[in-house]
Amino acid sequence: MRRDGVVKAIALLLAVGMVLGFASTYLAQAGLPGWLILLLVLVVLAVPVVAAVRSGRRRR
Repeated sequence: MRRDGVVKAIALLLAVGMVLGFASTYLAQAGLPGWLILLLVLVVLAVPVVAAVRSGRRRR
């Protein structure tokens, strides 16, 4: 995947994580278990963090 494609994918994941974070109260009211909401938010937000850490280790 090209570098700009990776950046777009990370931006999309951050946006989805932000939406899940804001919508978590509504998802809980709808009956979704709290552990599942927390797991989804953590997984979505962990991917960009791991990508940023890995890119910081690379030597150019």
